[in-house]
Amino acid sequence: MKQLNTLPIEEFLNRARIAAKSNQKTVVLDIKEAVSLADSLAIAMTRLAGELDSTITNAQPATSSLQVKMDGGNF
Repeated sequence: MKQLNTLPIEEFLNRARIAAKSNQKTVVLDIKEAVSLADSLAIAMTRLAGELDSTITNAQPATSSLQVKMDGGNF
């Protein structure tokens, strides 16, 4: 599997952090940065969803049974 390029995500997070600290109202991205960020996020989310699916598929069902006995006590 190809290595994930997280640099656009990191750059966006840094810009957002700096904007928040300096009380800016907006964070501006040019179209190239926005497309790179969208691509990185899409690939990351797709990989996470694939990992979750494989984890769920490969999960072993619980073979042990659980028994609960209820006792009303003495009134």
